[in-house]
Amino acid sequence: MPVLLGAAAFLLRLWQRCTGFEYDTGLPIPGTPAGPALAVFLLASAIGMVVLFRRLPGEKASASALPQDFSANTPRLLVLPVTGVLLIAAAGLADLYEGFGLGNLIGQFLAAAGPDHIAVSTAVTSALGLSPTAQKLLGVLSLGSAAALFPTISACRRGGAFQGASLLLIPPVALVIRLVAAYRLDSVNPALSAYYVELLALVFLTLGFYRLSSFAFHAGQLRLYAFYTGAAVVLSMAALADGGPYLSSLLLYAGGASVLMGFLLLRLASPVPSTRQEEPPDLTSQS
Repeated sequence: MPVLLGAAAFLLRLWQRCTGFEYDTGLPIPGTPAGPALAVFLLASAIGMVVLFRRLPGEKASASALPQDFSANTPRLLVLPVTGVLLIAAAGLADLYEGFGLGNLIGQFLAAAGPDHIAVSTAVTSALGLSPTAQKLLGVLSLGSAAALFPTISACRRGGAFQGASLLLIPPVALVIRLVAAYRLDSVNPALSAYYVELLALVFLTLGFYRLSSFAFHAGQLRLYAFYTGAAVVLSMAALADGGPYLSSLLLYAGGASVLMGFLLLRLASPVPSTRQEEPPDLTSQS
């Protein structure tokens, strides 16, 4: 369901990008239906996922565990999280490439395609850009996040004890730093509709990875993790339509959503232990 909703959100966001902003200034065009349609769709999707994921089995926080509760008996279940980790690593390499002054990868691709292929979204991006130092830092953090996730996937494949619980705190910390950087870059734009999808995508990716790390500390909540993952997938797919000034951002959206969705599928493929309780705290009461 989240993937289908994400595909629809991508098309709506692409429609908004093509018809809702002036090409030269990037300012919103009043009266276009694409923007309200996307906002209503995202809200309806969130409500639908809350209703859907409340049907998942409840579990007691102290009974949740990683990797014991994430079944990887079928090798194909590992394809999605492994692909996501590789995309996150590629995002880090892209940031380092641009941070060392070797050029903007998206700009180079567009220049190779010709001026007629320049995306409309480039008209609404900030002219300031990230500093080389900031891009290098984000690149190192993305590579660190990918390196921290590989042992977790390996532990799910092998089963047994997992000694790297603290490693899973690296991705949410890295995403918080990227969120701050993205906000500082985008906040100079007076058109909130031009960048709110990107910020929401980073927020829910951060929450999703934070909830994933909680399983390693025996404090996982399946319903909350499923909701944050679903929201992250929908918003990340919508953010892909923005194009963005940095290739690393697009790779990170795709990679982060793939990792979270992959671990959710691993969790759903695992039987729920009998020690779990069926009534967890209400979703709306959790942060």
